[in-house]
Amino acid sequence: MKRIEHIVVLLLENRAFDHMFGFVEAPRGQSIDNIRTLDAVPANLLDPSRAESASNPSFAVAEPAPFAVHDREGPSHSFNAVNTQLTNSLTGPSGSNPILNNGFVRSYADDLLRRTHTVDHDHVAEVMQCFSAKQLPAINQLAREFCLCDRWHCDVPGPTMPNRMFMHAATSEGYVHNNFKRPYSSKTIYELVEEKGLTWATYFHDLNEVLQFQKLAQTPAHFRRFEAWATDVADGNLPNYTFLLPRFLNARGNAGETLAANSQHAPEDARFADHLIADVYDALAGNEVLFAKTALIVTYDEHGGFYDHVKPGPAVNPDGQNSPNPDDRATFHVPFFAFDRIGLRVPTVIVSPWIAAGTVEHRLLQHTSVIKTTTEIFDLNGPLNRRDQSASSFADLFQRLPAPRKAQEMPRKLDRPPLENIVESVVAGVAVHAADEPLDSLTEEWTAGMLAMIKRPGGGVATTEALEVPPATQGQASSAIEARLRSAGL
Repeated sequence: MKRIEHIVVLLLENRAFDHMFGFVEAPRGQSIDNIRTLDAVPANLLDPSRAESASNPSFAVAEPAPFAVHDREGPSHSFNAVNTQLTNSLTGPSGSNPILNNGFVRSYADDLLRRTHTVDHDHVAEVMQCFSAKQLPAINQLAREFCLCDRWHCDVPGPTMPNRMFMHAATSEGYVHNNFKRPYSSKTIYELVEEKGLTWATYFHDLNEVLQFQKLAQTPAHFRRFEAWATDVADGNLPNYTFLLPRFLNARGNAGETLAANSQHAPEDARFADHLIADVYDALAGNEVLFAKTALIVTYDEHGGFYDHVKPGPAVNPDGQNSPNPDDRATFHVPFFAFDRIGLRVPTVIVSPWIAAGTVEHRLLQHTSVIKTTTEIFDLNGPLNRRDQSASSFADLFQRLPAPRKAQEMPRKLDRPPLENIVESVVAGVAVHAADEPLDSLTEEWTAGMLAMIKRPGGGVATTEALEVPPATQGQASSAIEARLRSAGL
């Protein structure tokens, strides 16, 4: 009998390992590769090519971090921005330009100057700041009570969409930038699961990039709303493989209440995602029989431009596709990239009654390790390509205890941060409801892509009429997506 019959993945947004766990104390007898282990606290200069001076200050790593960055976009994490963060150069690493992780401040300052025409010292410093364990108790409780991975990297040194696609298909088909309107044809982990006669589903609130994979049937069994999560788990109606997405858009509920974005994508308040983590775990722990057969992975798509001190290494090109893909119609210059190196470290915890409390996993892992591990546990007909084939599996983590831990040895419910003094959205100097917050570049593009990808039952776009006025606020985008989902029966 298999020890693990259910694998659940919660993929959050845009946080680096040191940013989340930089000053966390290691469990007794363990070590964590974070700021505490370093001989000196690392720092970045405003311009790493010049000596420190009054006009070129140094920004050291420090705690605590603000729950919400004060800039309304947050640090850049495009491919070019990551090159700057790693090497202080848009061209990225080379033999004469090594990775030093010295350009995080430079990257953020340059982006602020481009977008806002001002660079404020305290705001730039936020890219170097780390959360304390007390600030985000839910994820830290999981790290203490189960397994913290301190060498888990995202697969692409770039933004959201490519890294999310690697989680599903071990490739982004040559895309190193976001394009949420592009259909994908690569085989996915979901098809491997189906071929074995097993079940899968995604649970989501609003945005869902899995819809871009055109071969996957857009059925209510596969694309479930997150509101069903707790009930499905309580009823034992959990698929063999489950992918969870956070809420990306602030919205109004039916009674006018705020449905806060809980993806942790800057600049949204990070505490809402800690509550989401608790919602996911509490439901699982509440069904002892199901939980004893389940592995939960909580991780982040990429580092979001926040500082991390570990240098990312080489990787295997998954399928021979490089950036730019020949079908790329971007209106900006798309950089060349051979997908031959991984991205930065991201926070990751692995949760299961089969894992001893206080475990720290030091092996090099990455998003495609989920595919590799799932393939191994369920005996799937993988790999999908060379990237997941070369990734390390963590399946052995669930083989180290002779029996699953008893319910009384694990938290029944996770601690949650109090939702006090929530940072208000401000437009033109006036506080506004979070749902009236303007779309940023990511949510605007993703909303347009989502609306284009939702299918009518039986095929075709769910509705053919164009929106008279494209959504301008997060609430408008949420409402438009909800209407399109209802017309698709989802």
